[in-house]
Amino acid sequence: GRPGELSLATLLPALRRRLGLPTELHVVKAPARQCSGLVLLSSCHRTTEQLQRFFADARRRGQYPATYCSAVTVGVPTKAEGEIRTGLCWQQQGDTVMVVPVPAPGRRSLARKEVKSTLTHYRVLGTAEGCALLQLQPRTAFPEQLPVHLTLLLCPALGDHEHSSRVGKVLGVPFLLPPEAAPARTQVLDEELLRRLGLSPQQLRRLPLHLHLQQLVLP
Repeated sequence: GRPGELSLATLLPALRRRLGLPTELHVVKAPARQCSGLVLLSSCHRTTEQLQRFFADARRRGQYPATYCSAVTVGVPTKAEGEIRTGLCWQQQGDTVMVVPVPAPGRRSLARKEVKSTLTHYRVLGTAEGCALLQLQPRTAFPEQLPVHLTLLLCPALGDHEHSSRVGKVLGVPFLLPPEAAPARTQVLDEELLRRLGLSPQQLRRLPLHLHLQQLVLP
């Protein structure tokens, strides 16, 4: 949350009092800002430091303690399981800065950390009516990595009003648009899916991003 907004951080003092804890609570691990799911809290700074070192060491060893379950994607991946690998960077688009993919980043841009090489493993858990339930395991960490990676699968997350406009359709066949040609807008869904969700087009802009942090593995 931004300053002045209702956020998890503003609720922690009330939660501490309700739980009867003698010391303040702080966040050890949480989903990305727009995602739902598990939040790991601690009232002990020593434990927090140990856990944060564990998460950092696990990434260096090639272990991935976080598993996301993307509740719904609009579209079904062509492969039931696979990896999404691309460079990601921040790019100025008019008055806003957005995360965009860099399919073949150069060594210099990677060395200068202008672009980060990113990787997500995915698995299809189920499909229905042109939508899919995916399990996602990010192997790297970058802001908005999962929503951007899902657009590269041509299956944006339900409720993605930031990146889903990059997936266009011609005669029902999805294709990828360059970020500069697809400014952020309320996600467009077909009438049948709207009916099944019980939403009107006016309510669609309030549909939250369906990305959920399902599991954290602790030492």
